[in-house]
Amino acid sequence: MRKTPTVFASLSLALILASCGGSNTPGITTPGAAGPLVKVDVAALGGLRPQGLTGDAGPLLFKVNVRDSQNQLVAFNGTTFDPTGTGTTTLTLNISNAFQQTLLLPAGTYSFETAAKDASTSSTLLAYGPAAENTATIQGDGAVVRLKFHAVFDKASSSLDFSTNTPLLFTNSTFNLKLSPKVAPVAGLSATVPTTDIGPVTYTLGNATDAVFNNAGSKIGINLTARGTAADSTLNVTASFNAWTQVDGTDTAVYGPTTLEFSKAIETNALVADTVMPTLTVNPVAGGYLATGTPLSGTALDDVMLSEIRVYDDGALVASSMISDNVTVITTDAGGNWTTTWSPTIVGSHDLSVIVADSTGNETRADQSVTVSPVAPYTLGTGSVNEVHYALTNGVPRTFKVIIPANNGSLFFALFNPASCVAMSGCSPQGPKQFTSSMVDAQGNPVALALDTYNGNDYDYTFTLPAGEYFVTITPTADSKVSLYGYTN
Repeated sequence: MRKTPTVFASLSLALILASCGGSNTPGITTPGAAGPLVKVDVAALGGLRPQGLTGDAGPLLFKVNVRDSQNQLVAFNGTTFDPTGTGTTTLTLNISNAFQQTLLLPAGTYSFETAAKDASTSSTLLAYGPAAENTATIQGDGAVVRLKFHAVFDKASSSLDFSTNTPLLFTNSTFNLKLSPKVAPVAGLSATVPTTDIGPVTYTLGNATDAVFNNAGSKIGINLTARGTAADSTLNVTASFNAWTQVDGTDTAVYGPTTLEFSKAIETNALVADTVMPTLTVNPVAGGYLATGTPLSGTALDDVMLSEIRVYDDGALVASSMISDNVTVITTDAGGNWTTTWSPTIVGSHDLSVIVADSTGNETRADQSVTVSPVAPYTLGTGSVNEVHYALTNGVPRTFKVIIPANNGSLFFALFNPASCVAMSGCSPQGPKQFTSSMVDAQGNPVALALDTYNGNDYDYTFTLPAGEYFVTITPTADSKVSLYGYTN
């Protein structure tokens, strides 16, 4: 029997419910009534970031409560409907069951309330899927229901702050405030709430004399110019919006109003000469790979206010904190951290230069040499989906190294032309294949790749590979983007 990977069943949402087999009778059988049971596959794509969480979310597990058309919890004996109602009423989908369970339920109309929690302790609510948004009529006809999630906003972990390091704020200084809504922390790290999970943001000043808003702002921040007076030398800004917040003592959340606040003293009566250079650190780069994104990061600090950061590759500007430069964006935060991605287009040695300037024009520069290799390694991560994309040229073959870590057998590895993507986590196949592919192991022995389709879209795949190194060669039949996609035990 041909096996279709469940990882392609949904890329925009975290849970899938698919019914198959059983009776096709259009009538509805409610729990507790006599009638045939329908086989229902419930799966969570544990390696993909679900809707409602961004790509910086950590490993998750899912707690699912099923209710019938009378809003009564459905009980299960294992994974089979329990008509006595004494069984478990919460289903858990996690890495140990490959984020899926096959249930037997009477045909009927159901709702699915889901809580996404951290996989390590199951104590932190990260996202919530309300029952009202997730209903399905199960009739044994193979229907697929995609469940919606929303990130749960945690005010204590969130901030409205300078977008760059700004120890001192002078009157008439123009700057950006960055809105950073976050979920509750797990092991000290908080994932970002997607902009789709908060409402429109309204910004207000503590006093009209505090500053001038230079635009209306958005869900990611606002640009303003500090003013202040001798009587009121503190800038206060409030961002007001709706978000999903946890109901105390429960694993549920409600959508409603919340705020984030910012406050900073304004230097209104100062005459200074800024002769202090900004400080800059650049984390060492071990190496790069052709047409592959290489992370660049470091810190940039100043005693007054940072203005801009730029990265040059052999003298050519490749990344900047200034949107108007029309190159890859450098992201910054109030703590002075900066990050970006560099995608080299030439094999060999590259001289990377990073230049940071403060608001006065003082500059600091850091340089390092990086060697770019032609073959990019692709390592399958334990229990999670990894995906990389490459823009390839018609007729020009590219070879990639695929690494499967020790003690991990590949559950799934695929190649396809990508369509829509979720956050930075996963894409679905689109259209007929625009490439041919072949794969060998480290000894040069061929590895079979099978062709299959998902919703009529082609992909090449393999299911089981021992730990080790493999090489896959892709030859495009048109200028196109190709994805390498997979996960391990």
